Amino acid sequence: MTTPDAEPESTPELTVIAPCFNEEGNISELARRTRAALESAGISFELVLVDDCSTDGTWAAIKEAEGEHPGQVRGIQHPANQGMFAAWRTALEVARGENVCLIDADLQNPPEALPRLWTELHSRAAHMIQGSRSSIEWHRDSRYVSSRGLNTILNTAFGDRARDNKSGFVMAPRSILADILDFKKDYSYPQTFVRVAAHAKGYTVAEVETLFQPRRVGTSFLDATPPARLYADVLTDVAKGLGEFGRGRRHPVEALYAAPPKDGGGPSHGYRGARKALLDTYFATMPLHAWLIRPRTKSIYETLHRTQWLAPEELRELQIWRLQRLLWHAYAHVPYYRRLFADHGLHPRDISTPEDLRKLPMLDKADVTANLFMDMFADTHTKSEMHRIATSGSTGQPFVTYVDRQQLEIRFASTLRSLEWTGWRIGDKQARLWHQTLGMNRLQVARERIDSKMMRRTFIPAFELTDAGLSGLAGQLNKIRPVLIDGYAESLNFLALYLNAGGRLDFQPRAILSSAQMLTRETRQQIETGLGGTVFDKYGAREFSGIAYQCGHSPDHHVLDESYIVEVLKEGRPAAPGEVGEVVITDLNNFSVPLIRYRIGDLAVAADNSTVCTCGRGLSRLGEIQGRTQALVHCANDRWLPGTFFAHFFKEYAHLVQFFQVVQTVRGAFTVKIVRGPHWTPLEWEGLVVALREYTGDTDIHVDYVDEIPLLRTGKRTPVVSHVRVDFQHL
Repeated sequence: MTTPDAEPESTPELTVIAPCFNEEGNISELARRTRAALESAGISFELVLVDDCSTDGTWAAIKEAEGEHPGQVRGIQHPANQGMFAAWRTALEVARGENVCLIDADLQNPPEALPRLWTELHSRAAHMIQGSRSSIEWHRDSRYVSSRGLNTILNTAFGDRARDNKSGFVMAPRSILADILDFKKDYSYPQTFVRVAAHAKGYTVAEVETLFQPRRVGTSFLDATPPARLYADVLTDVAKGLGEFGRGRRHPVEALYAAPPKDGGGPSHGYRGARKALLDTYFATMPLHAWLIRPRTKSIYETLHRTQWLAPEELRELQIWRLQRLLWHAYAHVPYYRRLFADHGLHPRDISTPEDLRKLPMLDKADVTANLFMDMFADTHTKSEMHRIATSGSTGQPFVTYVDRQQLEIRFASTLRSLEWTGWRIGDKQARLWHQTLGMNRLQVARERIDSKMMRRTFIPAFELTDAGLSGLAGQLNKIRPVLIDGYAESLNFLALYLNAGGRLDFQPRAILSSAQMLTRETRQQIETGLGGTVFDKYGAREFSGIAYQCGHSPDHHVLDESYIVEVLKEGRPAAPGEVGEVVITDLNNFSVPLIRYRIGDLAVAADNSTVCTCGRGLSRLGEIQGRTQALVHCANDRWLPGTFFAHFFKEYAHLVQFFQVVQTVRGAFTVKIVRGPHWTPLEWEGLVVALREYTGDTDIHVDYVDEIPLLRTGKRTPVVSHVRVDFQHL
């Protein structure tokens, strides 16, 4: 394939692509009229002409046009005739414009219509603009009749109502058009299915009437095709298309990822023999033991095993690709975001990178709650695939949202991959300090129990951990001998305190996975000493499941970049490495109720991502999780103390305080609930209070001595609960 010798320096706004086969007589006029139309409209452009192995002087005409329009016309030459569709894809690979228009070289689609398509693309809530051929100048010959007949067939077969379904005169953002043209099957006339593919992949297409003028020079390749063969090939294509595209519109991403064809080059999951058989059986039988999650999740899981080894710049490319799909979808299909873009004078084309997300305001829980029914729902959502997510409200703000099947499948596959970072493998035993069936109906309970059997997972209700039951728990763990113990940090710490005080495990788990609460260095050390395994921390939330996990090679957490864009913000700017900032998340998976720049309510330390983790994964990293933004305690000296302060402060007084909880309802005062330690004395307690007042000043501190601070039903115990609302970005 012959490509241009040099690239123009400037980046055009629009790339116009025209396949050329024996179009020698049209090239000069096409270039001249395209330039005149777009320059008069003030649109910077490039015209990419693909010579599809013409047998006339087409290539010479293209080279002449390059000389006449330097920097605006570029030629590519196919060494063999590959057809119009291949020419489109060849040109897309070298296109430099953020937007692309496909046009025929025969001038039947007038270049003068390009500015109109451009205006429509930038003013309508549509992903792609399609020029529908007007009947004004369209000759009523046999080709007209065939075209109208094919339009009826396509509309009927694929559930559409287009005026001109097969028109290939289309304009769309480059990334979206590249995805639309990513077909899985081979077709005799793939160019017929541009709109069908767009519709099937969830994109919105708007039609704009354009002239369709008679060809004045050259002949169409269809003129040399016998009608009987043409119709037979078209009907065969339609049958294939039904298999690939189906009927009706789906979400823009149905699996992970009809993504750009990147391969991490790293190892796959590596299972062999019995473990691989178990893995295959587990995924194949998912309808029996999982709700909403389907067997196709296996392909997502396998893809994630490759993408984790991509270089950071390749993962960033994947993120950008998925972000653009999400933004265009939200703009076209979600009333809340359509209004948000309009209110801020923005369009999806204005946000092309994760950094550009800062042009959008952050999304609060209150925003979601106020708009959930139904402005936050995409008009493409499938009600049978929606799953309600409710937080526990342990921080004083109960919250409800919804996720769809796609989000559940990707996050399930992500969780399975991340569990393996601990050294656990499919087929190994696992114990979870968790309530197995909390909030489930009978069918879900049955499926959960089947799932647990297949995965060799034993649940131990975390909120039932008491002094009397800890001996029995240790005995149960000794009997199970799990490779991995998984649970909330508080539950694991509770068990570790018992074991460190004289309890005993007669085995050593390979790993302990901690989640939900902040894991301090002291808590990690207690757990590792008590249980004898290495602690891995998981950072997640009910809205998303796992967001970031430790790999064992670094104290940082690997962000699941394939699924989330995570910002750590301080005073509205990205926090520098080592700074504490507010965590803001964009979910790249949920197209039914998108959460874009969602303030999850957590604080974390920004990590230094200038180098790759020694584990070799290119995933970005997040530093220590510092607690909740709502766990900021206001003191009378106008100081704000984060929840982490109290964790670090009380660790120096472990002999006086066994458990604590700080509760604040008004500024300048708080209550400390205390479970006294074994060596508590009034005198030493007074010394503790004096030390605490060095930080709190004259704050009114009320002490409430209690026998226990019970775990919630979910197994959590929140060390700091504040009912004082504060915006971390404006402190």
